[in-house]
Amino acid sequence: MGERFYGVQALRFAAATAVVVAHALDLAGTRLGLETGLANGTLENFGAVGVDVFFVISGFIIATTTRGQAGVGAAGEFLWRRFRRVAPIYWMLSLPILIGMARGGTLSPEVATATFLFWPFSGLEMTFPALGPGWTLCFEMLFYAGFGLAMAGGKRVGWGLIAAYGAMLAAGLIVATPVLRFWGAPIVLEFLLGVGIASAWRRAPRWFGAWAIGLALVGFGLGLVVGYGGIDDVRALNDPWNGLQRVAVWGLPSALLVFGVVRMERTDRAPRRVARAAAFMGDASYSIYLAHVLVIRALGRLFESGMVALPGDAVVVLTVLASLAAGVAVHLWVERPVLKVMRPSPGGRGLERPRA
Repeated sequence: MGERFYGVQALRFAAATAVVVAHALDLAGTRLGLETGLANGTLENFGAVGVDVFFVISGFIIATTTRGQAGVGAAGEFLWRRFRRVAPIYWMLSLPILIGMARGGTLSPEVATATFLFWPFSGLEMTFPALGPGWTLCFEMLFYAGFGLAMAGGKRVGWGLIAAYGAMLAAGLIVATPVLRFWGAPIVLEFLLGVGIASAWRRAPRWFGAWAIGLALVGFGLGLVVGYGGIDDVRALNDPWNGLQRVAVWGLPSALLVFGVVRMERTDRAPRRVARAAAFMGDASYSIYLAHVLVIRALGRLFESGMVALPGDAVVVLTVLASLAAGVAVHLWVERPVLKVMRPSPGGRGLERPRA
């Protein structure tokens, strides 16, 4: 497929930046005890919504780039390409933290399982991987596995998997077990919303895109005005009822936003410089998302040492800028070379480069 969704690329970059801002505010306020302009309000943790936008985009991109492809061979190619895109750089950037945890005696089997096997629920409480944001990759890999099975088995298998997920989601609201906390997590619905967008956006009139974006902004705005409870933290993942609330408060507006941006895209025009820049930063968003954790850890130690003293807002700005720069550097000098080394098989059908 030859379409290139520059608006979605911009959303990917915006989502990654939102997460970085949320964590930069945590560094300044929680860790360093500094006052910031966004402290003590709903905007302080609102950047966590970037994860929900990411999940919807992921469902959209995967469904769009694999359209018309089915069978065991296509599924295997798809799973290999997603693995090489996600896992190697994630494990590489996790390595410094894993070494530090091992030296400090804090590396547990649960953390190692979450990091290397993408299984975050060894118990009823979620275990975060060594590289904190890696928890989202556990759900990404779960979605890829289900999607790959659907590609291999056809529509019947796909609908069967959706039905099984629905049953596990319903059961998880009543019974608390690690498998249901993971396989039946409500946040998986956000991937499915993205898949739905991929199949529906072409049939909607273009003007509906603007309405969808407007409704999304209203939804996000209401959450900022009245609050959004505990959906910004791990409670939305450990407690399926809170998870459903997160999907309703953040997931649905995220889906409307992605739908609106996609529907308003003009693919019949040559990309301008801003669009090309958005495409590049969208490509770098995964590296930004992973690398910013290491930047925050390093800057946190620097500020705690007393060698550099800055006001809270300056800490936030410096942390965000340094994280973006580090993410771009990792994208250019680590992520791209790794992907070139781990090339797809010669029989691949172009699934790796999502035109979004």
